[in-house]
Amino acid sequence: MSPSAVRAETIQALRRQLVSSQKSVSVQKCIPTGLCSLDHLLPGGGLPTSSLIEWISEDSGQAAASIALRSLSPMLSLAGCLAVIDERHDFHADAARAQGIPLSRLLLIRPEKRAEAVSSGRSRFVRRTSASESEALWALEQSARCPGVRAILCWLDRASSAVMRRLQLAIERSGVTIVLIRSSSALSQASFADLRLHVQATAHPAPSQRPVHRAKQQRTFSVRLLRSRHGLQHEGTASLYQEPWTEQLRSN
Repeated sequence: MSPSAVRAETIQALRRQLVSSQKSVSVQKCIPTGLCSLDHLLPGGGLPTSSLIEWISEDSGQAAASIALRSLSPMLSLAGCLAVIDERHDFHADAARAQGIPLSRLLLIRPEKRAEAVSSGRSRFVRRTSASESEALWALEQSARCPGVRAILCWLDRASSAVMRRLQLAIERSGVTIVLIRSSSALSQASFADLRLHVQATAHPAPSQRPVHRAKQQRTFSVRLLRSRHGLQHEGTASLYQEPWTEQLRSN
């Protein structure tokens, strides 16, 4: 065999090894959330493992986080924990417990707040915000590569395409599910997610249609599927409501 033929064969063998090393080692499957109307809306009847999921919310993200926690709870029937990246230092473990997540399966990660956070100068505030976001992204990427993590919940408004691609590669290797809580400003940005869902608060039912003791406390939400990586289009919305005292989410 000529030297050029040997070289060509060697290059082809290296290409096959490279492609093989980049293949996903995880198997994606759908886990029903237990919220009937949401499962009916989702392609596959549940949330996919080994995926990137975005929940878009108009408010501070509390409603989207509650729904995300509730939908992730059945996924913890598999091995691994739920990691919460709490950059704002305002996440309460009771919020997870209310949605059926055992505290023994919860890993709370709080990136350190920098000393320059106490500052009134505008330019220093911009630098502090950038540093805080950078630490949260670092924690997110490291958690996505950890074999003991089953799913990650993180509040994230801005991320470059390079960061999102690194998250996708980490998902392919580890099989983790990453759930991002994002504000409505993310709607104008390109999505790299397997699923993108939009949460909105809806008007309460008329008092005659529900028990009087819930009239002032029950909150209702609608969930709309904005994007599916597999191109499956499901029309309509999922209707959910929050129990007035337990804060647990249920499906209408």
